[in-house]
Amino acid sequence: MEAYKDARLLIIDDDHNLCDVLQERISTWGIQTKAITRPGLVANQVRDCSYNIVLLDIVMPEKSGFDLIPEIRKFCPETKIIIMTGYADKEKAIKALRLGVFDFLEKPIKMQLLSYAVKRALDTQKIELELKNTFKELQRSQSDLLAHKRRLEQVNEQLTETNKALSVLAENLERTREHSEKRIIRKIRSLIIPIVERLQRDKNLKGYKAELSLLVGHVENLTSGLASDTKIADSLSSAELRIASMIMNELTSEEIANQLHISLSTVKTHRRNIRRKLNLNHSDLNLRAYLKSRMRKW
Repeated sequence: MEAYKDARLLIIDDDHNLCDVLQERISTWGIQTKAITRPGLVANQVRDCSYNIVLLDIVMPEKSGFDLIPEIRKFCPETKIIIMTGYADKEKAIKALRLGVFDFLEKPIKMQLLSYAVKRALDTQKIELELKNTFKELQRSQSDLLAHKRRLEQVNEQLTETNKALSVLAENLERTREHSEKRIIRKIRSLIIPIVERLQRDKNLKGYKAELSLLVGHVENLTSGLASDTKIADSLSSAELRIASMIMNELTSEEIANQLHISLSTVKTHRRNIRRKLNLNHSDLNLRAYLKSRMRKW
């Protein structure tokens, strides 16, 4: 039993000679063994719950082994109890099993049967402890998942509120005129952008990175100024409006491609489409200068 060298076993029997024999034999299996011949000392001995197995005699003058079983299980619920008796009968076996005893051996004890019972008890205890630890891990994982779910629900609420705010602001942009639009756009940037940037820095929201980037782009489009120019806003798509804003802010095609993670050819295609939709068909007309002039008029 080399695998069980760290196991501990307690013998409880009023027969000193039997305790000596059992202690000597079990020690050869590599198991740490201790013997008690007075039942009254059992409670103090098992209080620290350090024994894997208790080998317990049923018939003793001071106290019955059946009386000791609840005490042992109270302090050591995971300890395996193997009872010994020279007066075995069916009634005692049933009573022992009801009290949670692991096994039942008749005296005189046969060492081969004892060895088998001890090995089986240690194997069973090891499996039970592993299952218990696994269950605790599952409980911790479940708690973590629930906490993560609550965080995601809170984030979803924040995003929903943000979308509601954007919808309200968009409706206000449609109903108000130049002076009101300027004031509202400034408010959008001061309120919404910090919220979105805070959400982007939250490590728990990595899964929403694309949606938050899209939201940032949408807010940037609304607050660029070009979105307030009816001719430009009605003519260009959302993507074209964003690129037009970046062109107006003097970014080159290469810089736009890098920032938006798109190819240079895609940026050039957008530029051609923007010029076509704004009727800038003459090559001498500078797109950036035209966009800036529209801003000054607005």
